[in-house]
Amino acid sequence: MCLLNASVLADAGSVIAIGFTVVFLVLLLLTAIFKIFGVAMSGVEAEKPVAAPVAKAAVPAPAPAAAPIVGNTETVSSKPDVDGGVPAETVAVISAAVGCMAPEGTQYAVKGIRKL
Repeated sequence: MCLLNASVLADAGSVIAIGFTVVFLVLLLLTAIFKIFGVAMSGVEAEKPVAAPVAKAAVPAPAPAAAPIVGNTETVSSKPDVDGGVPAETVAVISAAVGCMAPEGTQYAVKGIRKL
């Protein structure tokens, strides 16, 4: 008993062809609908009257106040103690990660890095 005969394959081929045709026709229809909406919306925006710019007297913006220092104010050396020849790029990445994890307004300092 052979399950794959010519009529089964012909029916499967027609189902596949109809499926592809329906999918692509619906995609084309959706594309056309979106293009029509785009043209309609750009036409609505073009119809809005453009107001003439009003000249205002130039008022200088107030200078921003200095941010208050929060947390530890001890002087920290700019270079952490590095053991085992850790590259400078690795030190920078670790320092940036520690800085990103710090809560707002808290200061952290990397004092040393060593290989395990």
